[in-house]
Amino acid sequence: MPVDIRPEKAEPIPASGLTELIQEYFMDVYRVCWRVLGRPQDAEDATQETFLSVFRSKEKLAAADSARAWILTIARNTSISMLRSRRPAAPLVPELTPSGPLGEPVDRERLDQALAGLSEEDRLLIEMRFLEGKSAAEMAEASGRSRGSLATALCRALERLRGLYQGASR
Repeated sequence: MPVDIRPEKAEPIPASGLTELIQEYFMDVYRVCWRVLGRPQDAEDATQETFLSVFRSKEKLAAADSARAWILTIARNTSISMLRSRRPAAPLVPELTPSGPLGEPVDRERLDQALAGLSEEDRLLIEMRFLEGKSAAEMAEASGRSRGSLATALCRALERLRGLYQGASR
């Protein structure tokens, strides 16, 4: 039968003990933070945040099996959180969708010829998206397709339109 040797109530660590803790583990914490973040300034900030977290939860430190492992885990988690917060957010899907199928000024006559060369289904998808301004969800509902298959069909229709438009100019 395993025996729990931890005390039921953790003894608080005196302030002098916290100072010794910083002196003992500072370089280990800084090293972990620097490896995760890769920049000295960020590693310094993460090191400071790590020791602030340790001070805020002194009772958990006293109850930990290994103070070093517990502190380095806090350092790693703090560094990862900082790394995530500085990462730019991914662009939203509507921003990835082109506002129109053409990147150059539109020749209306050529565009009409290219649209006439498309199948009825392709022309309908392009009209719903770019002339009626429907969202992907609205288009999926109107056509009875899933959003994924609709997005693929729209992309292919735009490629065909682009090919017909550019072929008409040559």
